[in-house]
Amino acid sequence: MADPGVPRRVAAAIAEGLADDLTRDLGGRWRVEVDEETLPLGPDGEIRLTEHAPRLLREHSWDFVLYLTDLPTGPSGTPQLYDVSGSTAAALVSLPILGVFRVRSKVRALARKLVGASSGRQGLGTPGTAGLPSAKRTGPVTKVRLLAGMVLNNRPTRMGMSLTGVVAAAAGTGAFGIFYGSIAALAVALHPMRLLLISIVGVATLVTWLIVRNGLWNSSDQFTPGNRHLDNSATVVTVALGVSLMFLGLFAAMFLLALLVMDAGYLEDQLGRPVGMLDFLHLAWLSSCLGTFAGALGSNFDDEETVRVATYSLRWHERRTLFDTYQRGDADQQEEKEQERIEREYSDDESSTDSDEATAAEPNRDRQRE
Repeated sequence: MADPGVPRRVAAAIAEGLADDLTRDLGGRWRVEVDEETLPLGPDGEIRLTEHAPRLLREHSWDFVLYLTDLPTGPSGTPQLYDVSGSTAAALVSLPILGVFRVRSKVRALARKLVGASSGRQGLGTPGTAGLPSAKRTGPVTKVRLLAGMVLNNRPTRMGMSLTGVVAAAAGTGAFGIFYGSIAALAVALHPMRLLLISIVGVATLVTWLIVRNGLWNSSDQFTPGNRHLDNSATVVTVALGVSLMFLGLFAAMFLLALLVMDAGYLEDQLGRPVGMLDFLHLAWLSSCLGTFAGALGSNFDDEETVRVATYSLRWHERRTLFDTYQRGDADQQEEKEQERIEREYSDDESSTDSDEATAAEPNRDRQRE
């Protein structure tokens, strides 16, 4: 079972190989099935796998539930690679702590150990911890790996497709720069290092505006105890990568536009000298810089919720939303709703069990009558 996005893709990639590993390690014939479901967060911002595992095991006729999530840290703020259920054959694995390299092979190896730890004479049961690596991870290397994993799961490539207002304003302003003769004269006169500096300033301006305007900066340790700086670092890197990718895409589009619509003879008249491919590159470069600055204005037309969804992974966005609700003083209502949901789920389980027992009892009564 996996969250949508990166966890779902990792689960699908390792399923077949993991089944072979378990067959070789534990004997018998193993089948690994993959499904996608977003289990709700509890009021503490944690996935309550133990409370949902019985339903998942029953609905899918599974012997063991391994849940892959992109939630990077536990409620205490300490990076935790995995968590095992204390009463059910279930375990949870946090992908961001594994970083960005060899994630699939790491998850596959950890899954073998978790399932193996739950295997006994009576079949699969509650996982133990013997032979498992430490769940809690500390140290500077872990923080760097966690930061990289958080950025990977945030998927910064989504920003360009989601922030339509930014893209529209940037493309329109960049195209204007292509057609405006004075821009061409200025572009070819600028040194590449100066154009690079303008690019950096433009990207930094748009990144800062997106973070400040949409409330992406975390000024409290409430939902990331002790990890506020890590959270903000992941936000800055994610938005910076997303904007940088948009800038590169805009630069490529402006270069093609310049080649298509800007006549070389006209540009020679404007510059008073023969032109080459480098002149078109300079023109596209400066036009892209202007478009990036204009993108900050275009971001005002993008919904704040859209920007947040495009910036964060599913689980991190849910946790932020949850604790934003707490800051508004709705904690008691949130707790009551979560408790009611859990009670309904368990009452449904009990009703289903009672119904099955009643059905099984009927043949016994018939035999007694005979």
